[in-house]
Amino acid sequence: MTKQQQYIGVLGGSFDPIHFGHIKPCMEVTNRYGLDQVRLLPCKVSPFKQQTFASDEQRWQMVKMVASNSEIFKADRRELDRVEPSFSVLTLREMANEEPTKNKLFWLLGMDALIGFPNWHLATEIMRYCHVLVLRRPGYELPLDGDVRAWLDQYLCEDFQELENTMYGHIYMTDIEMLDISSTEIREMIKKDEQPRSKMPGGIWNYIKRNQLYLND
Repeated sequence: MTKQQQYIGVLGGSFDPIHFGHIKPCMEVTNRYGLDQVRLLPCKVSPFKQQTFASDEQRWQMVKMVASNSEIFKADRRELDRVEPSFSVLTLREMANEEPTKNKLFWLLGMDALIGFPNWHLATEIMRYCHVLVLRRPGYELPLDGDVRAWLDQYLCEDFQELENTMYGHIYMTDIEMLDISSTEIREMIKKDEQPRSKMPGGIWNYIKRNQLYLND
């Protein structure tokens, strides 16, 4: 079946720094489900975090570096330029309204984030703009019952074909696992003068060293 829209993946985060734990699962999702592009959106003010360690511009430069070396990724700085906190619903609403008949949005979310998703700001509205592709994470499973499970059951879908036949509103559990890499772990390694080189592209590691990032809190 010929696709009627471009499939656009969306991955938001602090990217402080960006690493293979962000990059490799996105590439696997792209290959598995036929995404045409993944937009990387560094957030400026996350409602769930107190601060970032690298500056907005440094995080942007690292994300842009990843995008410039890939046909899959596109760096998107709209959340950095936004004055208000970067709630996901604002970004997805904007994206959905930009080319509503040409682009189908697939929000990429880890299992750990999905469990708290029903409590996110305007979570029900988010589901009117995109499908959600969930990446598995060891140690995290969907609750079997309760309010969270009842909310998620409205949207959970076992057949990817249903996502292809609709523009938005489904949550699909992929069998793709997130890698056991975190930005926190990388920052701690750098503070201890350890080498996290294997956890990120060489250009990102060189940028971190050149700018002496993460040496102190």
